[in-house]
Amino acid sequence: MAKRANAEQKKWLSDVAEWAQDNLHVLYGEAYRGYNSIQLHHVTGRASKHNKVEVGHWYILAIPKELHDVMSNHSLNVTHRKKAFTAKYGMQKDLFGKMVNSMGLQGYAIPSDDVFWAILSTNE
Repeated sequence: MAKRANAEQKKWLSDVAEWAQDNLHVLYGEAYRGYNSIQLHHVTGRASKHNKVEVGHWYILAIPKELHDVMSNHSLNVTHRKKAFTAKYGMQKDLFGKMVNSMGLQGYAIPSDDVFWAILSTNE
């Protein structure tokens, strides 16, 4: 069973959702400028660790609902067609890096260096 998110991780989840309201196009292109129906995707699962670093509650992406929701049959849905999704938008770790960079430039608190580099060293 996954550990519950702590206060700092809950704030991160909230900040990612807030950032996505005006910035989703940074990750998915101009078609998603102003698009605000998002879901938060835990890339490797809420309880995941990588290189002994807990990354689960940090390694999230804001994803357009149609590209994540289990009920969506979109051809680029990351839940059902990860290879097609990454072929179009890039590796999830690279999207995470772009998102964190943009958020940092906008003054949001971002994950610690050990978490950030652990995430960037995943195969996702």
